[in-house]
Amino acid sequence: MTDKEIKKLANHIAQALIDKAVESSGESWKTDNELDHLVGELARCMTLQNVYEEREEYEKCAIMKIRVTEINKKLGVDLINEEDENGNEDET
Repeated sequence: MTDKEIKKLANHIAQALIDKAVESSGESWKTDNELDHLVGELARCMTLQNVYEEREEYEKCAIMKIRVTEINKKLGVDLINEEDENGNEDET
């Protein structure tokens, strides 16, 4: 066997083992990774939003606020209702 054939076989075996592990565990690693990525992106955007607000760069702050809202929707987080329940906002 050539090195190229060995690497191809090794990749095939590794992929088969990963597929088997996912089947037996009943979990989706891809979904977990996507959620982890979204949470990380949310933290980054919220940090930037705070930085821009402190620098009084309100246009950039507004862009980050929109991005935070979009990520929250993807994560299934409804901040408006949570704030209403806690009495922190929307006291009309």
